Amino acid sequence: MDNLTFDTIIDRSATFSAKWQNQSVEYPDFISMSVADMDLSAPKELVEQLELFNRIGIYGYTLLPANYFDVVRQYLERHYHYVVSNDEIVFCPRIIQAVSIYIREFTQVGEKVCLFTPSYSPIANTVILNDRQILRCPLIYKDNQYAIDFSLLETCFKQAKTFILISPHNPTGRVWTTEELQKIAQLAEKYGVFIISDDVHADFTFSAPSHQMIAAMNDYVKEHSMICTSPAKTFNIPGLEISNILISNEKMREKFYRTLLQLGIHNPNYFAVPAIMAAYQHCDIWIEQLKNYIAENKQQAKAFFATEIPQLDVTTSEGTYLLWINYRKLALTEKQLKERLRNVAQVEMAWGTDFGIEGTGFFRMNVAMPRSLLQKALIQVKNALM
Repeated sequence: MDNLTFDTIIDRSATFSAKWQNQSVEYPDFISMSVADMDLSAPKELVEQLELFNRIGIYGYTLLPANYFDVVRQYLERHYHYVVSNDEIVFCPRIIQAVSIYIREFTQVGEKVCLFTPSYSPIANTVILNDRQILRCPLIYKDNQYAIDFSLLETCFKQAKTFILISPHNPTGRVWTTEELQKIAQLAEKYGVFIISDDVHADFTFSAPSHQMIAAMNDYVKEHSMICTSPAKTFNIPGLEISNILISNEKMREKFYRTLLQLGIHNPNYFAVPAIMAAYQHCDIWIEQLKNYIAENKQQAKAFFATEIPQLDVTTSEGTYLLWINYRKLALTEKQLKERLRNVAQVEMAWGTDFGIEGTGFFRMNVAMPRSLLQKALIQVKNALM
């Protein structure tokens, strides 16, 4: 397959899209680069399967098929070289639900939960809304790169018994190295910390042959972790709500599953199962083609800013389809830049302060879109700023 499929611009204006809700007659050239879903079609095999299910015209209750956990397990082994048993996989519609369930059922009100900052805001919100305290562990920002402050992380682990890892990291795009993951795992074992790892961007790893799961680092973390996986980002199907939570600890897994049932979470979305079954069994080649396309988009955007808007510094990014951009050299406040990009450039970004105080002076840009649309957005940004 060539790039024609990825190059096709798709009008999402009448789809109730959260990402494109500000598109209007007033802003005819509006381009959204904010919400982290792609403006690229899901693979043909997946779309055709959903079309087949749609023809039936009955959208009843559904069950997971007998081979569901086999398919998920094989995908994990094939793509991440991570081996689990079928019993260790728990279906849950959304990763955020899974994180919230753990916090509510396995931690106490007022307890501290550690995470790296800047951080994806819905993850932080699950801590706050469940009346727990966020223990921030700011990443070190230097020379347009982020690194872990392991001394500070150890201090945090002395106070918090739960750590939420985002891997690859959102918003910075960091892909944690084997050495970094091993150090985190060793500290977790030393201080008895449980790790929740959000691996939703796992398939968008550009700096290593495959994504590495922190549960593979040592036996302690294997038994004291919850790894959250999903096809949502990879195949652009977040609206179908399907994720698979990997829990090796049997006692914890049984309690987690019981809580799902108590909350009435059992039957998957009608379209979710055919989507993931098609995606995980028939779309490996498509994933590689998509990664190549996005890698080129990221490179082109970075080169454009370096040449045309050098006041914008793009953070070194090994993963995700997002760019984390430092705009402090523009000497504009977030409000000023937001108004200029929205009203003049007609481009929407995700704004740094939404990711915590450490995001001040940054914005996040989603480049998972047809290349011609990306180039148009970049030119609109340049014309508004230069």
